[in-house]
Amino acid sequence: MAQKVALGAIAVFAAALARGQSTPPDATPTPGAAPPPASAPAASPALAPTPEPAKLPPPVPIPVVRLADPPVVAVETLPTDNPFATPADAPAMVPVKPTYADLKIPASLFVAVRVDAKGKPVAVRRARDPIPALAAQTQTSLLRWNFDPGRKGGQPVETWASLRLDLVVEIDAPKVETLLLTPILASTPIPKPVEWGNDSAWLDALKPAPASDGVLPIEQVDTPPVPRKQPWSSSSYKGPFSVKFWVRIGAAGRVEKSIPIQASEPVLIAYLRKTLETWAFRPARAGNAAAPTWNELVLAGTVDYSTELKMTTTLRQSL
Repeated sequence: MAQKVALGAIAVFAAALARGQSTPPDATPTPGAAPPPASAPAASPALAPTPEPAKLPPPVPIPVVRLADPPVVAVETLPTDNPFATPADAPAMVPVKPTYADLKIPASLFVAVRVDAKGKPVAVRRARDPIPALAAQTQTSLLRWNFDPGRKGGQPVETWASLRLDLVVEIDAPKVETLLLTPILASTPIPKPVEWGNDSAWLDALKPAPASDGVLPIEQVDTPPVPRKQPWSSSSYKGPFSVKFWVRIGAAGRVEKSIPIQASEPVLIAYLRKTLETWAFRPARAGNAAAPTWNELVLAGTVDYSTELKMTTTLRQSL
């Protein structure tokens, strides 16, 4: 029986060789025999190279838009009551015998003088005058001055000279015919104060109109006109005056603050402030105590004063 099996296996093996097979199907390899060589794996088809991704341009930055509500102008209303008003049981009163003194007050006059190429003044324009009552006398004096003319490129030219005249105003004690002190009430209208502040602040804020008279502006000359002879007439004034102030009278009866409301001559503002420093008012009373209050002070009468020229300064700015 075993011989038949062996013969059958040999026959199967021979048939496999005839078909090109080295090992019959499902044949059990002989123990100890080397395993048949493994067939080489089939080659994979060649793959196409993967294209590189196209380079995109750098992103454009998107501006940041800030959303904001449009500005809204606040609507305010004026107070119905005067904020300077202070209730009092008894108003303040002026001194029984107010005193007035002779005082010397410094003041500055700003003028523009048109000076021709020969150094002769031909016109005067007052830019800031603390004593308008003396305008005619001031102009008469200035037209008598002599100048070294302004120069441009070495040649004399016609231009407007800008001058600051420092004066001393001697004010004699006025004769006061009207002296009124009225408390400020809640119903008192608020007036517009006198616009007369510091000289330097006024000059810094000055914006003159462009020259339209064909004269070379002072800013364009190489050297400005300089006064050579300055005859000054003894200018003086005697006549009526009036001033109005709002003053805060403290509990001690002294003027603590003052606001000029009206003045016939700006120079009188400085005179009156110095005068009020010496006055002792009777303060207002609220209950049984003295109380500070705002009041309107009016003075009117006659006054006389004269001016003296102390110094002249040439400015490089049109007035």
